[in-house]
Amino acid sequence: MKHLINILKGACIGIANVIPGFSGGTMAVMLKIYDLFVYAFANVFTHFKDVFKKCWSLFLGIVLGVLFALFTIVKLLEVIPFITIMFFVGLIFGSMPSIYKSSKEGKLKIVDIISFIIAIAIIVILPFISKEGNSDVSYSVGIYFLMLFLGIICSSAMVIPGVSGSLVLMAFGYYAFLMETIKTFLKNIFNFSMTNYFNMAFVIASFAIGCIIGLVFVSKLIIKLTEKYPKTVYVTILGLLVASPFSIIYKTMTNYTVTFNTLVIIFSIISFAIGVFVVLFGDYMANKVSNKTNCDTIKENKEE
Repeated sequence: MKHLINILKGACIGIANVIPGFSGGTMAVMLKIYDLFVYAFANVFTHFKDVFKKCWSLFLGIVLGVLFALFTIVKLLEVIPFITIMFFVGLIFGSMPSIYKSSKEGKLKIVDIISFIIAIAIIVILPFISKEGNSDVSYSVGIYFLMLFLGIICSSAMVIPGVSGSLVLMAFGYYAFLMETIKTFLKNIFNFSMTNYFNMAFVIASFAIGCIIGLVFVSKLIIKLTEKYPKTVYVTILGLLVASPFSIIYKTMTNYTVTFNTLVIIFSIISFAIGVFVVLFGDYMANKVSNKTNCDTIKENKEE
């Protein structure tokens, strides 16, 4: 049951990483799996057996989520963009109270306030410097090294809550190229087509290797920062979350054709409410299970 839940949570993280403006790190925070998420990538090479035992289901879920998003969520964004994105905005709003509670612990310092402001500024400014990606890019050795570099940069952003790896990729102008390459590569596999097969495979492999390097490095850095400056880290995460809805809505309005009418507004509100409810209900159930576990542990100790 535990691994099934981790697969579902991993799938949500994978979906979030594909959507421009949304952050896989944000989703991990909302699902209360961020510590495991960071631990997994920080120790995947040094403690491989332990990480694989605890997190194989999370990794599997992330891969399934990315594939699902490529062929489903991306399509929903094309058909009902604002209604779809408001569900994710609802998830963010629903998660803010728990993050705010964590950020309140300890004395507030000047560095915390500065970190909070910088975090908001990054999320607000980033969408304005992004540009439309061009899917028509020629394959060459240069593009493979570029994908490696972009993988490192984007995966670093994926780990940080509030920062969208897809949005960073879009800022460099290669989001459309990479998404189209992955979709075409997968379609060619099922169609038994060898057209540009190895070129696309090298592009995807280069980006994947870059992602692994970035995820491991940044995860280790975040763990050290959380141990030394927990208050600053949580305040920064809160700042990133507060600004995230602006980034998501702005990129939706600029990247997709959004038409407002009575039905769209009503269903957007419902979608938002469902997103908030999902997080709050999840928190309620998690606390209920946690309290029951604690009560059972106390009961067992008393009996001994």
